[in-house]
Amino acid sequence: MAELPFPWSIYAEHQSKAARSGRISDKSWGIENGLTNFLTAVESSSDPANPDEFRRNVDRAVATGSWVERNRARLRRKYLRQDQEPHAERRMLARARLAEIRGSVSTAEWELLIAQAAGLAAHEIAAAPGVTAGSVRTRIARLRARLRPVACPIPRPIGGLAA
Repeated sequence: MAELPFPWSIYAEHQSKAARSGRISDKSWGIENGLTNFLTAVESSSDPANPDEFRRNVDRAVATGSWVERNRARLRRKYLRQDQEPHAERRMLARARLAEIRGSVSTAEWELLIAQAAGLAAHEIAAAPGVTAGSVRTRIARLRARLRPVACPIPRPIGGLAA
C-alpha cells in the first residue's frame, strides 16, 4: 500500500491501532477521541503548519480521551449502585406465582399474555380475522385486573383484619 501524505498517515496509524483493539476500553475511547480531534483540526485548517506539533496534539487528545473514560469508569463504580443478582428465594416465589397464574388462565389467555410479555403490540397480536387491536387491549386489561391479586398478593397485617 502506498504511503499516505502527512496528516493522513497519522490518521491511518491511529485507525490501525483502533482496529487492533479487541475490546472497548479506555484506550479505544482515547483513540476515538484522537481521531475526532484529528478530523476537527483538518476540517478547520487546510494544512497543519508544524507536523510534530500536530502529531503531539492528536496524541494528547488520545491520552485525554483515555483519561476521561478511566475517570468516568471510576465515578460509575463509586456512585452507581450495581444491580445485585436476584435472590434465590425471590426467583422461587416468582416461579410459583407464574405457575399459579398459568393454572388460572386458559391456553388462549396464556398465549395472549406471553405475546404481550414478548413485546408484541396489540395490532400484531390481533392477526386473526375479526380480532381488533382494541379487543386485544380490552382482553389484556381484564386479564391483568383479574390476575392482579394472584400476581401481587397484598400482605395481611399480623393479628387482625386490614382496615
